Amino acid sequence: MKRHLLLAPIVLGALAGAHVAGAADETEEKPPGPWTTATELSLVMTDGNSSVQSFGFKGTLQYKTKQGRSRLRIDSLRSDTSDDPYLLVESGLTFQPGEPLSGYETTAVRPGSEPDVYRFFAEGRYEGNLPKNRTWNAGASWDRNEDAGILSRTIVFGGLGHAWCDHEDRVFRTNYGLSYTDRVEDIDDPEKDPRFLGARLSWDFMDKWGKATKYDNDLTFNVALADLQDYNVDLVQGLSVSMSQHLSLKISLQWTYAGEPALEEVDVIVRARLIDPDGIAGNGDEYFETLESGGTEITIGTDYLRKKQLDTTFRTSLQFEF
Repeated sequence: MKRHLLLAPIVLGALAGAHVAGAADETEEKPPGPWTTATELSLVMTDGNSSVQSFGFKGTLQYKTKQGRSRLRIDSLRSDTSDDPYLLVESGLTFQPGEPLSGYETTAVRPGSEPDVYRFFAEGRYEGNLPKNRTWNAGASWDRNEDAGILSRTIVFGGLGHAWCDHEDRVFRTNYGLSYTDRVEDIDDPEKDPRFLGARLSWDFMDKWGKATKYDNDLTFNVALADLQDYNVDLVQGLSVSMSQHLSLKISLQWTYAGEPALEEVDVIVRARLIDPDGIAGNGDEYFETLESGGTEITIGTDYLRKKQLDTTFRTSLQFEF
């Protein structure tokens, strides 16, 4: 993820250049059809002293008619990272506890890449049109976020909405209703219900700035009715600049906030120093004194800690639109 952030200045410069080129492009565009697709691809690969592969895919398929619109969204992010290399001592040697090991041969070990970040999200939704710009909606979503402790989360929702603005250069639609959530977390949480009835609010906003630049903002808020502290907020903002009729450069920032994050198992560590009052080792009067830092690190057990509430994801990607 840090490598995505390092690309930001380069991409912002490219966006500025593409904006000038897009503004001078006066090619005529065909009237839009009922089907529209948008696909975002991002890829970062390093090899050698470090081995990292990060791949991001985001796709939106939409079918729009006078009666309503259907939309399918898929969002996936995966990052594989290798551990630090080390030297492995040859097997078959014997030595006494406390005795330094010498006269050995080593073999260099460079671990391969393993999944470090994995997220997947899919949502299908239908919005039907009602009189006076009102709408109704129904849909379902499924997601998995191992870093956030979510192994599986299914949400079924439905309700009403309003199309405040729905044009080619500007869209603002809000939806609100009820939801049912069924989730499986990495660790069972006694303070949260795995299944609950909730309230849901979402909006979709898009605004074109000139001929080549587009800003979009999507928000989803879901809260358990029986426990108002158990809620999730997902906000995605994106800025894209067209390089051609079907190709754009895009940067996006996603904030995912959980009111009650999942639990994770952590070690309970003591930092301590050994105190021997009479200075005679082994006579039984020695004891440990805990320290804030330094000393000897001792693992005395495990306990549970809640994960962080806020996850931030910054992406730079190529976007294909048809």
